[in-house]
Amino acid sequence: MAICKVKKIDILAHRSLLGAIVSCLQDLGVVEVVTQENSSVALDVVRSGTSAEELERKIGEIRYCLEFLNRYRPEKPTFLESFFPQPIEVKKEEFLRQNFNYIPIYRACLSIEEQLNEIRATINRMNGNIEFLRRIQEVQLPLECLGETRFTFSVLLEVPREKYEPLEGKLRGIGKEWVAQTFSSPRGFFVVLLGHKDLEAEVRAILQELSLMPLALPQAFEGTPKEAREKLEARLQEASEERANLLCKALLYLRYEKDLKVVHDYYSTLLERERVESAILGTKEACLISGWAQEELVPLVEDSLQEVGREWMLYHRDPQENEHPPIDLRNGYWAKNFEVLTRLYGLPNYAEIDPTPFLSLFFFLFFGMCLGDVIYGIVLALLGFVAPMYLPVGESTKRFFHMLGWGGVASVVVGMATGSWLGDVFDYLPAFLGVVTRFKRALTVIDPVNNPLPMLIFSLGLGIGQVLVGIALSFVKEWRRRHFAVAIMDHLSWFIFLSSIVLYLLGMVVFGFLRSIAIPLVVGSALFLVATQGRQKKNPILKVLSGLLSLYGVVSYLGDVLSYSRLFALGLSSSIIAILARTLGALFGSSPYIGWLIGLAVALLFNVFNLLMSGLGAFVHSARLQYVEFFTKFYENGGREFKPFGYKTKYVKLL
Repeated sequence: MAICKVKKIDILAHRSLLGAIVSCLQDLGVVEVVTQENSSVALDVVRSGTSAEELERKIGEIRYCLEFLNRYRPEKPTFLESFFPQPIEVKKEEFLRQNFNYIPIYRACLSIEEQLNEIRATINRMNGNIEFLRRIQEVQLPLECLGETRFTFSVLLEVPREKYEPLEGKLRGIGKEWVAQTFSSPRGFFVVLLGHKDLEAEVRAILQELSLMPLALPQAFEGTPKEAREKLEARLQEASEERANLLCKALLYLRYEKDLKVVHDYYSTLLERERVESAILGTKEACLISGWAQEELVPLVEDSLQEVGREWMLYHRDPQENEHPPIDLRNGYWAKNFEVLTRLYGLPNYAEIDPTPFLSLFFFLFFGMCLGDVIYGIVLALLGFVAPMYLPVGESTKRFFHMLGWGGVASVVVGMATGSWLGDVFDYLPAFLGVVTRFKRALTVIDPVNNPLPMLIFSLGLGIGQVLVGIALSFVKEWRRRHFAVAIMDHLSWFIFLSSIVLYLLGMVVFGFLRSIAIPLVVGSALFLVATQGRQKKNPILKVLSGLLSLYGVVSYLGDVLSYSRLFALGLSSSIIAILARTLGALFGSSPYIGWLIGLAVALLFNVFNLLMSGLGAFVHSARLQYVEFFTKFYENGGREFKPFGYKTKYVKLL
């Protein structure tokens, strides 16, 4: 239940064994290869003969093909398939002999995509033109007549009814060398105006005065607007058919999707190998491979290298102070399901305490108190433990589901203790199920709805416990670092001071004999804090004042403890909403005929909503208490994850 110990390993080998050693390390998947510092001799060996840039280009092209096929596939994957895709099982020997040629498919996808884009642009343009022609379809003149000649000009206007007479009057005032033909429009009239060139400037001035703009044709048309529209609609139909044919052609390449996914992971593996090889240093005759490996697996690496040859030597040592070894968390069966919480916050550094075993217990309790219902807990537990058995999920996702499952178990326990079984539904069971109601009541210890104070006190008690554990862990951390003065003066003293205050409060309420024990501890630890917390000051008076002011820190700890009241509030709200669901269901169920069905639907809807929202709140707030109130007492993140060199695939599962 700690951070796994690692060793820094250096493999010095003859250059002829480089490829075989790299392959061996990749097959093992237990060594994280790193760049050796303080050396300027680089060994550039790429076993595949392909540069990283070329491999990235190939991966990008294959990814484009997969995105193309996914974009135009007729049946989209279901919700579960999108989040949990079924991996492709391939034997490692077949995977390493991969020779699928994706280039023709890539070129075909590019060609189809280009044609589809052109057709899409054409269809959009034609739709716009059809809409314009539909707007002016009342104009019964060939559109090719609009325009200019040597001696005439013509324009198409849409004139509102109130502006038609002023326009006609002003045109008559400039001369007779013009003619207008009028057609009806929804807003007034369409006017085709034909005039002599000499009048063009005056006509445009009149149009500007009346705020009339000539309608510009989006392109050249032949025939009347109706005839031109019919031609465009025929061409639009042809373009749509051509697009449908291209889509059918694109779907033919779906049969290569599996091969594309396999070759994608193949090139990704080659890219990973090339990056590892680029980190290897050496000379013309020798090479040096540096990395990190788990301490217990170093003998396995040595035994595996025996099969490669004899021209190599392996050195291993413990990490030095100036090094930052990778972090691999190692926890038991139960605690490892909660590692996701530690990873979300940030991994610990190598010299630190792994908080997972401690937060796992607290998160388990807090989640159960926030959700706090037997039926909700059973549903969540079934989801967390059963779903990973049927979904193709990775190990980390499976652990996340299991964490939710354990949260459901905690909710069942808390729900039994608080008597919440879908709220108070089990109190209204029929008489023949009275034994179930009596069983439920027999298990009830606290009723937070009718008597909330005990539950609030219990929540604050858990907060006190976690705060004290956090201070104790900070003491252990500093002691392990041999910072004995800091450990005793800044952490152990506060632990004793706060613990003695808790003992005194317990003596006042429950166990009177504890008061006599607690008072000397409170006074002694307070005096010790006053004497030591100002030790950085040079002035004696400032030392004493700083020590006295440090006691004000108890207010900060009190604020931390009060944050745990949210456990009580969230659990209570979950129960009350469940009671509300039962009340509304009964209200609607009293209606005649299908009232029972409506009531059942309303109650089910409210309970599903309550489960989702309360479950989300239980996760968020339980995690928040770990990160804000617990981790801040002792935890320093900053570690990086241990990433051994191996076969990292996205679509393929190697057998």
